[in-house]
Amino acid sequence: MSLILIAYLVFLGAKTAAQLSLSWLNRREMLRHKDAVPAKYADHVKWEDYQKSVAYSLENSKFSLLTKPYDVVWELLWVLGLYACIYAWASQWIGLDAGTAGWSATWRESVICVAMIFLMSLTDLPLDLYETFKIEEKHGFNKTTPRLWVFDQLKGWALEFIIGVPVASLLIGFYHLFPDTWWIFAQCAFFVIQLFLMVLYPKLILPLFNKLTPLPEGELKTELVALAEKAGFVADKIEVIDSSKRSGHSNAYFSGFGKWRRIVLFDTLIKQLEPKEICAVLAHEIGHSKKGHITKHLFLSFFLGFLAFGLVAAILRWPAFFEAFGFEYRQNLMIVPAFFLVSEFASLIAFWISPLSAFLSRKHEYEADAYAKQLLGNGEALVSGLRKLNKENLSNLTPHPFYVNFYYSHPTLEQRTKALRSN
Repeated sequence: MSLILIAYLVFLGAKTAAQLSLSWLNRREMLRHKDAVPAKYADHVKWEDYQKSVAYSLENSKFSLLTKPYDVVWELLWVLGLYACIYAWASQWIGLDAGTAGWSATWRESVICVAMIFLMSLTDLPLDLYETFKIEEKHGFNKTTPRLWVFDQLKGWALEFIIGVPVASLLIGFYHLFPDTWWIFAQCAFFVIQLFLMVLYPKLILPLFNKLTPLPEGELKTELVALAEKAGFVADKIEVIDSSKRSGHSNAYFSGFGKWRRIVLFDTLIKQLEPKEICAVLAHEIGHSKKGHITKHLFLSFFLGFLAFGLVAAILRWPAFFEAFGFEYRQNLMIVPAFFLVSEFASLIAFWISPLSAFLSRKHEYEADAYAKQLLGNGEALVSGLRKLNKENLSNLTPHPFYVNFYYSHPTLEQRTKALRSN
């Protein structure tokens, strides 16, 4: 067994052990508080609502613990054999060999790449089915039907090929045209494509799954428009998305950027919150824009993309790396295996730096909350809205601090409330 393969197995084992430990700590913390509403929430959380929250959180925790071995087994199967076997078979079937050159090789490699992504996604279907139609259904969140779920999967797969094959062809094409500097051109092109998709997603892709309608005239729209004008925030439209046809969860977000920005409100959010609370949620989202969080995220994404493509470029010159995972090293035909293997190693490394990214995300959430408080004059409307959203989404009110540090992109309800009410 090669040192490369041993290193992979050690990293995977350490990551799996850490994930299971964190999940167990979080579950134990929930069980420790399950018999009574914690004192810090007693003034606004009813016992029956708390029971629902605990039941939902515990079931999700159990599901996560039980399905982790399933995920690990499939990951091992892919990395230790399936990648190499499927790539070798697909290359032979589609006529991709060392003699294939130019765009003929490029499009064949891109088809194999997207097809492998599709095959990998199939292993998640049983878990998604159970989570949607058992857990989410049991706790009143699932609104989708089996027919709608199937059509969502089919449309998603179609989009993977319609968008994925041209994008993969472009990136792989750079590799064949510029063997030494391809990764620089590839990352620049990939970043530009991401920006275009941010603009095109709400106009071309989202309507395939959801219906977006302009927010009707009335008190809510008047208040939201006035708030946006007060903040000097320009948005192309304020729209409502029919999220309730799939789920009872609620949210609000921006889509696009610059003059193409759209404010999107879940229809469930409008039903659950009062206008002043929705304004507070919008003020928070405007805060993300005003504080430059979106721009910072894009720059970070651009930098990490360079690291990823640079790592792929370095791996391509290392035959022993591919041979350790069962691939036959063939010059100029290893770009697709490199993408997959590097993504596997990157996920192992990313887990250990996730506390840093989670900390940065929570910092941005605090800043957006502070902006909303300043814009509205106080934080009470946002506190009220957050409490309702936690109640409606059955959020876990007693997560373990270690679990929060690793996974939570948002501060807990208690943390946000304290920050909003501090001077």
